Amino acid sequence: MIIPLPFRLRLNRWGTIIFSCFVCIGQVIFALGGIVNAFWLMEFGRFVFGIGGESLAVAQNTYAVSWFKGKELNLVFGLQLSMARIGSTVNMNLMGWLYSKIEALMGSTGHTTLGVTLMIGGITCILSLICALALAYLDQRAERILHKEQGKTGEVIKLTDVKDFSLPLWLIFLICVCYYVAVFPFIGLGKVFFIEKFGFSSQAASAINSVVYVISAPMSPIFGLLVDKTGKNIIWVLCAVAATLASHMLLAFTLWNPWIAMSLLGVSYSLLACALWPMVAFVVPEHQLGTAYGFMQSIQNLGLAIISIIAGMILDTRGYLFLEVFFIACVSLSLLSVVLLYLVNRAQGGNLNYSAKQREEIKLSHTE
Repeated sequence: MIIPLPFRLRLNRWGTIIFSCFVCIGQVIFALGGIVNAFWLMEFGRFVFGIGGESLAVAQNTYAVSWFKGKELNLVFGLQLSMARIGSTVNMNLMGWLYSKIEALMGSTGHTTLGVTLMIGGITCILSLICALALAYLDQRAERILHKEQGKTGEVIKLTDVKDFSLPLWLIFLICVCYYVAVFPFIGLGKVFFIEKFGFSSQAASAINSVVYVISAPMSPIFGLLVDKTGKNIIWVLCAVAATLASHMLLAFTLWNPWIAMSLLGVSYSLLACALWPMVAFVVPEHQLGTAYGFMQSIQNLGLAIISIIAGMILDTRGYLFLEVFFIACVSLSLLSVVLLYLVNRAQGGNLNYSAKQREEIKLSHTE
């Protein structure tokens, strides 16, 4: 939750490599905890993993906005989300199969089999480190060829920059938090919801629950390209939040097949990420991008931590209907924030809602 902000490492190639090393080391410790049956060691491994993972996400976003400008940025964020969701989908469907294969090979179940499975899964963390090294080489090469200022990609996250954040940026933060707290906690609790309300089997409920990630993998780059070609980021965010609100209302107040609502949620979730996250780069000076994305990541994690606890309490005491009403309230607040962002942005010149053609004309005028 708080790791992305106080880490004052420069968000350049060395920072990315160091964060990737934290991820690798954390996963190894986590797996070793499983092998030796030490739960405290597994918890420590997740802590180390989180230090690297959360900060690496900020470094990744900072790299993206440093390398890609203007109309390319929405597609880049769409591709980032797509790869993340592909990884999530592969993990959900592959780790159980891998565990069963190792169980058959070792002839036993239990913590040792789990630890070995987690250790093999850690290979993906090594691949991430290799990508960080390759990216560092490419960034250094580009710096040399393009005669960029030494270390320009790097940036120190400064909490003092927060006081300079504009009202549109704070509204973007609010949209982000209120939206994602109605998606991830719901998916975490959704399997039992589909079993209890709709009478699905455990396997069918898992399939429905994972459809959001399955849809977002191919749709995210498509929506990113669409937003790149059209612009109008605020309008697309408005459409995504409204569609998510409709999805939760269908799940709460109707008995329609939940595949409809979850498919709609998957589409809207993909669209929002492609249109919302790039807007930060439109309202923040380049030297504050790392701080802005770090703060956005941190308050999102804070919101998820708090709302997950509240959602569990509501579910235990009031049931799924009240939980869905709570999620609807969160999405409604996000929708209200989008409307406010539209009005504030319009009063300040409307750059967040420029069309792609307008942005291209402004870019050309600045180069002349």
